[in-house]
Amino acid sequence: MFKVSIITPVYNAEKYLRKAVESAVSLEEVGEVILVEDKSPDNALDLCKTLENEYKKVKLFQHPDKGNHGAGASRNLGINNATYDYIAFLDADDYYLPNRFLKDKSIFYSKPETEGVYSALGIHYYSNKAKEIFKKAGFEYQEFLTISHPVPPDELFNVLFNSHPFAKGEFSTNNITLKKSVFKKIGLFNTELKLRQDIHLWKRLAAFCILEAGEINQPTAIRGVHEENRMTQKKEHLKYVDLWWKSLRIEFKHMGLESNKKKIFDQAFYNYFASHKNIVISIYYWIENLLNYPSIIKTKYGNFDLNTFNTFGKNWLTLHLISFKNKLFR
Repeated sequence: MFKVSIITPVYNAEKYLRKAVESAVSLEEVGEVILVEDKSPDNALDLCKTLENEYKKVKLFQHPDKGNHGAGASRNLGINNATYDYIAFLDADDYYLPNRFLKDKSIFYSKPETEGVYSALGIHYYSNKAKEIFKKAGFEYQEFLTISHPVPPDELFNVLFNSHPFAKGEFSTNNITLKKSVFKKIGLFNTELKLRQDIHLWKRLAAFCILEAGEINQPTAIRGVHEENRMTQKKEHLKYVDLWWKSLRIEFKHMGLESNKKKIFDQAFYNYFASHKNIVISIYYWIENLLNYPSIIKTKYGNFDLNTFNTFGKNWLTLHLISFKNKLFR
């Protein structure tokens, strides 16, 4: 029987929580909705208690100290208390559509080796100002968030690191359904990351698990965009980007990422740090990239050329050095 435990961290989302919960409890495939209240500054805790009383599927949890621990720790608490064999997530200000699990269920039944199914996300703006903030932050491309083409599971990693020949895109926290067993395989959310911990987990899943494309042509869930969305707070995200990359590198090394995927990740890692605002860090990783992958120097206008410009700037000297190098290897 296909039943899913839904994990919803609740923080400062009193205005949107009821809609999120009711979109989930109405679905046949949903066995329970686990609300993890994370010491909200609003009246979300009272609403959680009300919803738990109204709906048999709703279960309320708090951290043992009743403190605020962030979305990653809250999702981990929910996973550890989940009753069913399948796990999905729903942010408290978003909601599911009626088709959320239809294709997922079919794929899990027809391909029993599947460990996760991802689908597409739509968007709803709660105000014009929210829409303006969202687009100004550069997220307009996420109005319909999906993987552009269905790809075999062993190619999804390439897609998520922008190294696939034709497929591109990503999926959302609200649009991945997982077997609970995958968390024993790859671990839980990284709680050191107060933001971006979800994307961190998706990369690890793509590296080591069998993830299939579900309904990627139309939304199965909706992101509710309001003026307080944390994803649009770029300064907050920037605090965690270095840690995101470095901790992912440690995870992949520890778990033994296969060589082809390691090359893809390493180059994405070096490409990020080549543009680092700290020039010492930038130069360090530019050198490490060259020492670990010396063959990149032979590619004309490839990663070596671009990262040289990113690290040292595009000036008379770098332009002439790159031009000389490209003539040497043509």
